[in-house]
Amino acid sequence: MSGFGIFRAISFRLGRVVVAGTSMQPTYNPKDWLLVRYRTSDGSRRAVNEGKVVVIEREVQPGVFYIKRISEIVSDEAGATSYFVSSDNAIGTDSRQWGYLRDDEVVATVIARIKGSYFN
Repeated sequence: MSGFGIFRAISFRLGRVVVAGTSMQPTYNPKDWLLVRYRTSDGSRRAVNEGKVVVIEREVQPGVFYIKRISEIVSDEAGATSYFVSSDNAIGTDSRQWGYLRDDEVVATVIARIKGSYFN
């Protein structure tokens, strides 16, 4: 079998979100498009790191999505991971008001930005 590689299927979904608020300025501005990689729920969730920008959907606000930066990651004795997320400026609502978020509330990671001015 030399010369043949073994390929493993990679399962992930890409999508886009449009920035609506100013809490992530100066990094992202209103009307910017963000290419995101959705995290799968089949046990193969990709880890996220501190400093990474993510899309969150809080359990208490289903259907409402926020773009935030992961400031801190903690694990409890049972191995459950929680995230403290922050806005890039003092304007936004984030973990300073909400507290730590559960792992399943982080639904996607941002992988690229297209400036909103391209679409005007």
